This record gives sequence, structure tokens and C-alpha cells, in this order.
Amino acid sequence: MLSNTVFQALASLAVLASTVAAVPTWRTSSGATLVQTLQKRSFRNLTSELSPDAIVCTPECPGWANQTLRWSTWSAPSFNIVFIPAEEEDLRIGLEYMTSHNISFLAIGGGHGTSIQLGQVHDAVAINMENFNYAVINPDGTLRVGGGTKFGDIYPVVHEAGRELTLGNCPCVGATGAVLGGGHGRLQGKHGLSVDAVTRARVVLWDGSVVEASATENADLFWGLRGAGHNFGIVTELTFNTWPQENDGMHYNAAMEFTSDSLEGILATINDIIPDQDPALAIDMFFYTNPETFTPVITLNVVYAGPREIGAMYAARFATSASNSSADPTNHITRVSINETLIAWDELPHVVANGLIDLACIDGAATNIYSSSTARFDIPHTRQLFDAYVALVEENPLAVLSLVFYEVFAQQGVLAQRAEDTAVGNRESANVLALVQAIYTDQSVAEAGDAWAREWRDQLFEPEHSGYDRPAVYLNYAHGDEALETFYGYEPWRLERLRRLKQQYDPRGYFNSFHPVN
Repeated sequence: MLSNTVFQALASLAVLASTVAAVPTWRTSSGATLVQTLQKRSFRNLTSELSPDAIVCTPECPGWANQTLRWSTWSAPSFNIVFIPAEEEDLRIGLEYMTSHNISFLAIGGGHGTSIQLGQVHDAVAINMENFNYAVINPDGTLRVGGGTKFGDIYPVVHEAGRELTLGNCPCVGATGAVLGGGHGRLQGKHGLSVDAVTRARVVLWDGSVVEASATENADLFWGLRGAGHNFGIVTELTFNTWPQENDGMHYNAAMEFTSDSLEGILATINDIIPDQDPALAIDMFFYTNPETFTPVITLNVVYAGPREIGAMYAARFATSASNSSADPTNHITRVSINETLIAWDELPHVVANGLIDLACIDGAATNIYSSSTARFDIPHTRQLFDAYVALVEENPLAVLSLVFYEVFAQQGVLAQRAEDTAVGNRESANVLALVQAIYTDQSVAEAGDAWAREWRDQLFEPEHSGYDRPAVYLNYAHGDEALETFYGYEPWRLERLRRLKQQYDPRGYFNSFHPVN
């Protein structure tokens, strides 16, 4: 509740309606600051309508840093108020109020999104969705997930129920935001993208109206939400299909490290696997630098969603070996180490690549990502990229956190979904997702890091290196400077349909902060 001092100040300004019992908790350092904020941002009358557990916070709040924290400080939005709705009705009222007063806002789930458009959001209201954090298995095996839930909170709920579905690899990523952009993951070869499993969505639109979307209700919106969902509203709940666990939910995991001169042999082996990749097989590869010794490291991780013996067969293909080609003696492999485990699915995100994924959850650095999808590895070109990465760190030691990351996941489940049934673009062009990441905490290397990452993304877009006729990128990894077709698809009808939906559901463009279709 408000203190008497603050209440008197607010009352004197006529900013509260007559009902005080419904006033949300305001957290500021002083009544004067609060009054000035209310005058500036015109949050009049809103306070009397929100539930008592709703929170509005200004930068003087003790919890401000955590409530606005983002994974990356690169091109980050800026806020001067945080609104934490306690329930959907708070969100509905808040959106209706803010849009009627032309107040800009941005919903925050996990805070992992990066794009140049997000950096154009200034002095906005951060709508923190932390109170929409839940995951529930229904009696029929479907899964309900709140709009503020992170992947790490979903894994144990689904695993305990003996079910599975495609989820994101990083436990700290907000699930809803990732799923709306497609939601790729290790089980996509079996079950398709995360968004392919969505059967229903509940959405609060710009004007505060609440709609449900499914194959039978608001079907056009349902189509657009699945692949371009950031454009239309704030999703408060998603419902997913799930599948029975296989192998009792146990997955084979092998984290391996190699000498730098093993790169050609590793890439040749992956290229051999890609055309007939087992639906249960997922491969991650990292180029990174040991921050203590400043030596480059190549790490490869193999996950098999099934019996240990099958997973071990795939890991064995990366064992130390001589070149299998007399024409190319560089195709040898020297494996320095291997850490093999059979681990429960819900623990997998925390152990993959000897914990590198978990380490990537640390907030606070600037992470500038450029990405491209490729059909396979152009081996000589990838060697050039590796050497350029090593040179970047040698010449810019403050960029030591930078890395190159590849995800090679099976495609059968992704391609089994009819392309026209969702807004996911270019789903046939995603064998390898390559992320070139300039990561730093000192702005002095920002320019060098951006130039390096952008140059190599642009090269990877070239058909001779990507293996695809046209550039393609997974929407959630897009930088924001690409042509919209690279992630929404090249068929003209796709963007035409999305733009019609945008005009219908967000005619004033309030949801334009992440790869907008217009």
C-alpha cells in the first residue's frame, strides 16, 4: 500500500480514483520522485484499476536492476518505468491505458532477445512478465505455459510427467519469445519446431482486448503467431502438444575437445552425417578462447535422444584418427578429451558442452550476433573463419569472450510440417545454424567486433559458402539488418499475409521492436 505522504501527494494531484484498496504497490525512493514520474508519464487513473499485487517501479527502486536486466547490453532498450502485472487483467488494463496515452512499452520474458530494433526503444515501460511463470501438464498430456516462463522451468515439469517436446537449449531463455520465432531445439528431428507443437495461444492485443487463437478460432492470427508472433500482441499463455518420452527420458551426451588442426576432419565428419542425420541426433560446435591462457579451443558436443550405444557410435566418429583421404591429408582428427554421460533430459541443458550453455546464461556482457543458415560446412571457408576468429582475439584481447557457435540439428520433424501452415520462413534452409558472436564488456572493441562478425555473416550468406541459393537466417538469431525475406520467407504471399495481419491486429505499430514485418 502507499504511504500517507505519497497518498496525499497523489491525491492533491488528483491522480487516484476514489477506490484506494485496489492501488498497486509503487516502489520508489521518495514520494516526490513518484509524483514527478506520474506527471511525466501520465499514469493517472490507472492505479485505481490494477490489482493490489501489481507493481510499478521507477529507476530508484532497489529491485530496478533485476527487473530490467537483459542478457546482452548490445543494442539494448532503455526504460524509465517497470510495470509488473500480477494477472492478465492488469496487463489488459495496462496496455489499454498505455496505448491510449501513446506510451511506448516492451514486454520482457527472459530478456534474451537481441536486434538492432530493440536498441531503438528508449525511455519505455518495461512490462515484466515474471508473474506469468508456470508450466502445467494437463490430464490429456498437453502442456500449458505462461508467457513469462523460461525453458529451464519447463524441462522438469514435462520430464516428470514422462513426456517430451522440442524445447530451446538454453535454460535461461524466455520460452514464449523463442517459440514465437520458431523455437528450434535438439528434439526437432523427432517432433518439429517448438512452434509446430503449439495448439492454442492466449494474447492481449494493443488495445487491451484479449483473444484466443487456434486452428479453429482466429485461425489467421494463429498462423501468424507461429513464426512471427512478436508482431501482434503479448502472449500470456501457450498450449503445446507433447509426446511420450523415449528411453525413459535418458539422453547420451558427449562433450569433446580437439586440437585446432583437427578442424577439417571434424567438419568433413559432420558433412557426412548431415544428409541422413538421425532424428534423435543433435550436434553443437564452438570456437572459443580460454580466457586464462588465450588459446583457441574447438569443442564439439553430441547429444543422442536414445540408447547410449547408439550415441556412442556417433561420438566415435570424432575419435582420434588419421586422414581418411589421401587427396586431403588435413582431414585427420586429434581428440584431446571426451566426457560421456547418460543423463536425464531435464538436466541436459546444464551439462551440454561441459557447461558452456549454462555459462552463456550469464548476463551483463554485450553480445553482438550475426547469423546465417547453411546447408553444410564449406570446409576451407570455415578454416578461414576460424583463423580470422583467432586473429580477432589476438589483436583485441578485450574481445576474448567472443565465439563462433554452430547448431546442427536433424530436420525430419521440421520438414514434416507443411511450410504453408505456419509463418516460419525458409524452414527447408536450416541444416546448420551458424552464429558469429562478438562478445565484450569494454566498448573499445565494439567496432572491431562488429566489423569482424558482420563480414563473416555476409560471407556466409553467399551461395558458394552457404550451399543455399538465397540467404537464410533463423529469426531469433537475426541481427536486424537483413532483408525480411531471409527469415520470413521468400514467397511473396508470406509477407503480404503477415502485413495484412499486422494491420488488423496492431494497426498503430506498438509491437515493432523485434523484426517487424512492416
